[in-house]
Amino acid sequence: MEPPTTLPRRATTLSRLWRTTDVADCIGSYLPTKSLAVLPTVARQFERDKWRSLIAALRQQPRRAVAECTGALLSALQMGGRDSYHFREDWADQARFDEKWTALLFRRARAGEGETEHVDYTATVSQGTLVFDRITPRNSTTLGSQFDIPGASDRCCIHRFRVALTYTPNNEETNTWGSGFQFVNANYGATRSLFGLFIHHSREGHIRLQWRRSADTSVQTLKTAPTQHTFLVDATLDWRTATARVTVDGAEIDRLVPFPRVPVTTLLLRCNDKPGQSTFGPVDVWYSNAPPPLPYVRFDPLF
Repeated sequence: MEPPTTLPRRATTLSRLWRTTDVADCIGSYLPTKSLAVLPTVARQFERDKWRSLIAALRQQPRRAVAECTGALLSALQMGGRDSYHFREDWADQARFDEKWTALLFRRARAGEGETEHVDYTATVSQGTLVFDRITPRNSTTLGSQFDIPGASDRCCIHRFRVALTYTPNNEETNTWGSGFQFVNANYGATRSLFGLFIHHSREGHIRLQWRRSADTSVQTLKTAPTQHTFLVDATLDWRTATARVTVDGAEIDRLVPFPRVPVTTLLLRCNDKPGQSTFGPVDVWYSNAPPPLPYVRFDPLF
């Protein structure tokens, strides 16, 4: 009779223990939150089962934290999933611009009631740019053009936009602004907008790209150029924090800029109430329509 063969014991590794025993609750209870995010880099098993540790960590959180995480997850799915939309205006055709975009005339609020004054201007599409050239001297009317965002509902969230802006005043001895870029709710007008992005030209010759919140009068200068300059703007909007991360000419601004969490329906381009050229390069916009808030989750990305 042969003696029984003693099989060598296999060492119990953490990844094997993870497969055979539900230790996610224990790991999630003592690991710092930031460590949970890098746990999948330890082994492929953790990568395959990363949701197990995340769900275990969520079970230990207050109900509000679970609700916020659910909202953030749904927002991420919207931005990268089938519910997200993207449109691009490359200013390739004058006839298409004339058909899609609507010319607007705004009367300045401080000018009082009454009809808008006449404005002579040209709107020319050429080589991938739109140029508004206002010819009429300064009066109480501001020039603009708007385009309804395709498929936007009354809960439209702009996640990212990219645009090129240039402004050339006819009289460089005065303070003036142009090349205004806004997302607005057409049901309320320009008073309900995410922000006002525009170029300000001072009589000293400084050219500033500025961001203005629609809810107040605070203005933030994103970049200053010594001479005429085309600003390339790429901004990502976080609806959970109501702040945007903005890149200008390839360099990220070292601070977040705020915006009010209001739904929008329309893209609005604005010129000045003084003579000058406002030039817009190709425009890219990424957006989605937020679902109504769940009855058991107190989370609303809009209000």
